[in-house]
Amino acid sequence: MDLYFEPRIVTLNQPGSDPERCIKRFYVLKDYVKEGSIGAEIGVFKGSFLDYMLALKPGKLYAVDPWYRLHPDWFWAVDDKSTVTALIRILQAFRPEIESRKLEVCVEFATEFLDRQSDFSLDWIYIDTSHTYKQTMAEVLVARNKVKRDGFIMGDDYYEDETHVHHGVCKALRELEADK
Repeated sequence: MDLYFEPRIVTLNQPGSDPERCIKRFYVLKDYVKEGSIGAEIGVFKGSFLDYMLALKPGKLYAVDPWYRLHPDWFWAVDDKSTVTALIRILQAFRPEIESRKLEVCVEFATEFLDRQSDFSLDWIYIDTSHTYKQTMAEVLVARNKVKRDGFIMGDDYYEDETHVHHGVCKALRELEADK
């Protein structure tokens, strides 16, 4: 599967959301996200990865982020820091998918969204939220009961270096694996 589209939302100056990184993530996820599947991108930020997720042709994609419920602005963002502006751009850019119900935008925290899902109802979940140990652990503990038995929980920013700001993802996942 190759990409033949111009992304509707591009964040060139935003580390981690630039097109090159989105393409790399796409090629990893394409082996796990099957056409017609039901999944969630949790931690949408400015929406630069949504086109890539939709290119995998899920039957339903939930785009989950607290946006303005978290803060009015992302202090770590580059250029436009407004959470409201990001949400508005996503709603405008993906209007056809929202109206056809292929994409559902959920202004919720990860665990709120996951708590309202039926157990074993999702084929996959892609988590890209705060990257802290505590939040990642809480999200994965809830998420593991929401994916089907043959489903996948995937994520972003797995850093083994204990000094890295995103090491919490690695730490949480290693602890969960050790508890099996």
